[in-house]
Amino acid sequence: MATALTRFQPYTRPDDANLTSLDALAVACQGSMIITSPNMDFVPEPHIFEDEELRARADGRFGLVDCFQWPQSYNKEYDYAVCIPRKDRFPFPNPLHIAWYTPTSADFVIPAGSSFAVGQLHESKVKDFEHLFQTLQGRHHHLQNRPICRGLMRVLMRLARHEVTRLRHHPLVFRDLVVFVSQLQRTLLDIHAALEYIEILYPLLTNVPSTPVRANPNWMGCFTNNTQICEVLYFTGVPVWLVRREEFISPTMNIVRPVRLTFPDDIVKAMYTENGVAKPFPSIYRGPCGALRHFHIRRPYHGNLTETPTPTTAGSSSSHPSSSGGKQSSRKQTKSARERVTAGPSRASPQRSTSGESKWEEPDLPEIPKVLGLFLSAWKIADKDPQRVKPGRIDPGYRFPKPTLFANVTSPERKKTYLLNWLAARPLWISRVDVRPPPKFPSPQMWRDFLNTISTEQLSSTRSAASKMAVRDILEDDIVHLTRGSAGAPETITWRGMEVKVASLSDPPLQLMRSLLWELYELNFRYELLALDRVLAANLWSSDESRIGRQTLLYSIFPGESGLVMWSESLPQEVQQLGMCAPDVKVSLPYFNNFCELLSTWPGAPTRLRTPTELDGRGNSLAYEHIFIACQFYVQTAYDYLGRQPSLPRSFTFV
Repeated sequence: MATALTRFQPYTRPDDANLTSLDALAVACQGSMIITSPNMDFVPEPHIFEDEELRARADGRFGLVDCFQWPQSYNKEYDYAVCIPRKDRFPFPNPLHIAWYTPTSADFVIPAGSSFAVGQLHESKVKDFEHLFQTLQGRHHHLQNRPICRGLMRVLMRLARHEVTRLRHHPLVFRDLVVFVSQLQRTLLDIHAALEYIEILYPLLTNVPSTPVRANPNWMGCFTNNTQICEVLYFTGVPVWLVRREEFISPTMNIVRPVRLTFPDDIVKAMYTENGVAKPFPSIYRGPCGALRHFHIRRPYHGNLTETPTPTTAGSSSSHPSSSGGKQSSRKQTKSARERVTAGPSRASPQRSTSGESKWEEPDLPEIPKVLGLFLSAWKIADKDPQRVKPGRIDPGYRFPKPTLFANVTSPERKKTYLLNWLAARPLWISRVDVRPPPKFPSPQMWRDFLNTISTEQLSSTRSAASKMAVRDILEDDIVHLTRGSAGAPETITWRGMEVKVASLSDPPLQLMRSLLWELYELNFRYELLALDRVLAANLWSSDESRIGRQTLLYSIFPGESGLVMWSESLPQEVQQLGMCAPDVKVSLPYFNNFCELLSTWPGAPTRLRTPTELDGRGNSLAYEHIFIACQFYVQTAYDYLGRQPSLPRSFTFV
């Protein structure tokens, strides 16, 4: 096949050695296409002519068609993308070097005592990402008054902050960690590119120089087949490659260097594998180079937790039959039988209670933390008429085990089994609920079956067996396999940084039980609030910008930086860490105001919730009235959609 080396020779027009945008500092060929650049001395291999599949590769990036790794076609909607930085120009110790780092198993920190490989990125790498984000934040601060890209920068900065927080605080399987790291890197590179565009390129584009600006070697540049675009980019210093057919090449074109194509040898093309088994990420788009490809490359990843993560111990013990055996036995349970089981009291229309409020009362036990007073008062006066309930809009199952399941157990050995099974499954289940929640959640009875240890052997065709199979359908085998009870249990298990002796779980210390149940109430409250908001304020979750804004508001209702997740951080040590649960209204009020702001957009919300309240220093009766209105509205709305008592914030008892 002919190359530019055989088809072209260096040539200079008589008395005109200057290079125009149609001339070639470098020229190369791909098939019938001639590719020239007036300002770069190499020609990258183009991957712009065919429809291509977008699928994350082993490193979480998108291979040869990834605009953050290799030049792509110019697109007006993403004109700033020409300023994406090139990897070879920003080696260590430049803060930007972390944007091309690929996680390894050595950087994946799994808490001691974890049964499955659920963990976090190493602290040093998270700090590198935080440092880069802060550097970009500082640069943005100096440019934020420029008249362009304000909406884009607002979205990107919020998105980057959210993604850094996820890496620092959220439990992830390694497969998701790889993609979430690459997603953060794309966001940070996008921010850098937009800032370069705002500060350097846009001023040049608004007043194009009369002579070409030297090409910026830090920028990725682009391909184009439009000669006018090529000229503008050439004169403003953007690396550009013009793609033409040979019949459009002038015989008097100045040629400095005929070259061979430069190939992207260091870009990962292989699919993701675990233990030698290919587990490719899902395909998210197939189509031509253009705006849609740019859009889909930047789409947020939502996790892919349908695959079983790797156990932290090699092989399977006799108490852990293979998942294939469990799946074969599940075929003997009909889908309709399992659906009948899941349509129990928590999934069907609520039943009238002949005992009035006793239906909703919890046992008065010392290990059960008390509901916050204003929420409790709101629940007592809520209208619990079953006719109010709107079934089918929000799944009424419990996102996490109903806490009273642990308190109602009288047998010490069974209590130990319940607690051990939950603590073993907790990291993986929290990760799943946070990253990719299942379409429905277990009822209290289904959680009881899970906590009581579900056999993975073949189950019978009884209703009880159907219930257990329904649990397996929801939680999936990797979670169910963790419920081994005391058989083969370790001596200790880690919970929120504390080493808990397994032997103590049959009669756990009161403070441990209170704290465990407080966490479950709080997790259920947070994720029920999220579920309600995604239905009742659905329009505010519909675009990237509104979704990020909504997430930011939702997260601001709770203290700390981990959003809704409660996983590895220590238990609260001071009142300021309790948010709305704080007994001091001076501490809790800012969180309640954020709570009111969130609720104010729900249908039927009292107009008073739109305005934050303040303390008056004279009893604060107006502030308490304002908070109670919010509690009353939330509790009634949650009941109307869940058909049961919602999970409510509880008081926390310090050691």
